Formats: sequence, C-alpha cells, structure tokens
Amino acid sequence: MPEKISIQLGEVQRTLLIPLFGRAAEYEREHPLIRDQFAHDIMEKLDFDFKAAFARSPIQFRINSVIRAIHLDAAILSFIVRYPDATIVNLGAGLDTTFQRLDNGKIFWYDLDLPDTIELRRKLIPEGERNVCIAKSVFDRSWFDDIRERRSRVLFVAGGVLVYLREAEIKRLFLDMTGEFPESEMVFEIYSRLFLWLRNHALTRRALNPALFSKWYWGANSAKAIARWSDKIRVVDEYPFYSRLDLTDDRVKVNLSPLNLLNSGKWIKMVQIRLG
Repeated sequence: MPEKISIQLGEVQRTLLIPLFGRAAEYEREHPLIRDQFAHDIMEKLDFDFKAAFARSPIQFRINSVIRAIHLDAAILSFIVRYPDATIVNLGAGLDTTFQRLDNGKIFWYDLDLPDTIELRRKLIPEGERNVCIAKSVFDRSWFDDIRERRSRVLFVAGGVLVYLREAEIKRLFLDMTGEFPESEMVFEIYSRLFLWLRNHALTRRALNPALFSKWYWGANSAKAIARWSDKIRVVDEYPFYSRLDLTDDRVKVNLSPLNLLNSGKWIKMVQIRLG
C-alpha cells in the first residue's frame, strides 16, 4: 500500500479539507448531488482522519461545499459554452478538482494558491499542458504576469476563499483586476453580514476544531455593494444559494431545514460580475 501523504499547511490553508471532504463524502452516497471521484481518490491518499476531524461539525458545512461546487460548475460550463477556449483562473484553489471534472479539451486553467498548498496539490493532482499551478499569495500581484495564456475571455473563480480576507483587501484586488483583465468575469459566493456574525458565533459556541474552521471576515449583503466600488464592476448574475437546484433529497431537506429562511433573507448568494 502506498504511503499516505501528510498535511503541513497554515491555519487558513487547512480549511481546504472541508470542501474536499464534502465532495468526497457526497461521492460515496447512492444518489450524490455531485459526482467527484477525483476528490474521493485524493482524500484516500491523505494521512488524515477526516471522519474524526469533522465528527462534531454540522453536516451543513459539508453539504454547502457541495452546493457551491454545483453552482460554480454551472457558471463555468455556461462560460465555456460561450468561450470554448477560455482561460479560467481558480483563486485559492486548494485541492479543488473542477478542471478535472469540466475540461472540454480546449480551456486553459490556472490554479492559484499559497506555496504550501500548491506543494501539497502537486503531490496529489498532476499539472498538465493546460492546467498550471501558481504558488503565490493573491496579494502578490506578480501572479498577474503568470497568467500568460489569455485566450478569448478570462473567468476568475473564487469558491470559499474571499470570506477569509478583509473588505479593503478584496476591493483593492478587484480594482487591480479590472485594469489588468478588461472584460473578464468572476464568480463567487457572498454571505450577508448577519450570517457572517452568526457563523463566527456558532464556531465558538460549538467549539469546532480551530485548526479547520477559521474565522470569516468579509460579508456583503448584495452584489450591488460590490458594484459600487467602481463603475467598471458590473453585476452579471446574483441568486440565492439554495436556488436553481433540485433539493428534494430528504437528507438535504432535513439537514438544511432553514432553506426558506436563508433564501428569503438572502443570507447566502452566488454572484457573477464583469470586471473592466
């Protein structure tokens, strides 16, 4: 049996294990919401007890990462239908396997993350001619120069990463990107400020593993707040997180019972914007 790979990551970087476990656990179900065998195979290679680590965490954490992946997949697929040879840049890629699921044989894909994360990623997910890693912080703007393949259109994906940044940092990033990547688009999720507070409070109350569940810092009540940062930022799409999905699965309905409240209160949304 091959020796399992140990995990040596920083505090925020370790949160990549949450969506990985969510997708991998979902794959094991008889009728999964998303089929990600890649995530399952990666999890099996890691020297880490996932079930023990997430034993006290609400199942919503795992299901939400699956739902986010479904939304991001849909946005990316729609984009590459319009631009089959597009360039996709995955910010805070972690151990994401979206390229492996969606590759159409023409897109060029960059996975950007911190050096320790990319080191682990390269041990588990081989790069290819059209799937390249960039081992840099999103704050190190030299990664702009690393995006050498700028094909018909550029799409940025940021799943589960922006919440760990401060609003001023995100605003500066978006404004810099509008100048460097004109007419590019970006898709990500946002959480209302109320939801942000409730989530951080729940972490303390439930005494969840601080090595896996880090504090969130950025919340936005609507995409309009982001568009106000610049007249070069335009909202393409915005919709409640638990919409555009078949949520008839009894497990989902039981464990995400406040769906109607979350949707009507617009506490979590998916957003797509155009930059520049």
